[in-house]
Amino acid sequence: MASDIFIKLIKMIVAPLIFASLSLGVINIGDNAKGLGLLFGRVLGMFIISSICSLFIGWFMIDLFKPGLSMVEVGKNLLEEGATVAGKFDSSSISLAHFVQETIPDNIFNAFAGGHIIQIVIFSLFFGVALTKINPKGRDAMRELLDAIMHAMFAICHIVMKLVPIAVFASIANVIIKNGFGVLYTYLVFILEYYLALVVVWVVIYIISLKVVGRSINKLINAIIPPLSLSFATSSSEVAYPAVFEALEEHGVREKISSFVMPMGYSFNMIGSMVYFSFAIIFITQVFGIDISFTDKLYIFFMLLITSKGIAGVPRASIMVISSAVTAFHFPAASILLLLPIDAFADMGRSATNVYANAVMTTFIDKWHKD
Repeated sequence: MASDIFIKLIKMIVAPLIFASLSLGVINIGDNAKGLGLLFGRVLGMFIISSICSLFIGWFMIDLFKPGLSMVEVGKNLLEEGATVAGKFDSSSISLAHFVQETIPDNIFNAFAGGHIIQIVIFSLFFGVALTKINPKGRDAMRELLDAIMHAMFAICHIVMKLVPIAVFASIANVIIKNGFGVLYTYLVFILEYYLALVVVWVVIYIISLKVVGRSINKLINAIIPPLSLSFATSSSEVAYPAVFEALEEHGVREKISSFVMPMGYSFNMIGSMVYFSFAIIFITQVFGIDISFTDKLYIFFMLLITSKGIAGVPRASIMVISSAVTAFHFPAASILLLLPIDAFADMGRSATNVYANAVMTTFIDKWHKD
């Protein structure tokens, strides 16, 4: 009961939060990009490429270990009585023509009411671009309104997150009662495999940094160990921002570069989150026995790549994003209950990885971008 209420509360704020944050992000990017076109292009391009690579690393690791196959019975028990899951993911809508038709809402209110996240995303992007074209007075007024809506959703989210301990306890208790304590072993294996994927990401970024920046990157990494530890302990990348910014300045990164790249990174360069998204989605398909093709996975990951932008500041932001994918692709609602017991542990690694990636990649841009 408590876990079901938690899921509904999460779904309640996803749509308005995505609308406000994406629209506001487009407005701010439109402002920042003026006169900084080359810098903006390099930053955005690097973040998109790194996000895609992270998704594929997570995808490879979860396909390699397949921890969800040992929880098939758990998936059956989590489903509501009489509910069934289609044996194969419905990919009939993956054609380009149908995709374009389905992503354009004929009525934005129906899109919000029906939870059609991809339609909300498309409308938000168009809305944000349109706001950059209107007069500055009107744009500033809308910026304040969207910012207020976004922070109102943050406030609701903080309230909802107070139910997390209750929801997690109820979810774990329900799983253990129906499946025994053995299920905890699978969760432990899942977390260890996820952290192994994060280690791979850290190593790849470090090797690239040695090529781009040189061994001086070791000094920066040593300097950001305290904020990394804080981010890991608090499951928040935002708390590390001031210390990382200061460490970059001491490392010799130009302030105009760090002040531009770091804020963008917090919305567009959530590498740890990207690894988790691919892990979580493939884990869900394994547990519930959903047959999903390569192109279907690409389609889902594309949506996750888009919907994840702009809500990095939300506690447990990954649950919001995965919830939107679960709704959009008609996965069982119990998918969230499946992930809830381990989300807090995954969140710690995600947050620290995001901080590490943003700090190191800021030095890449400082090296590449010359005045």
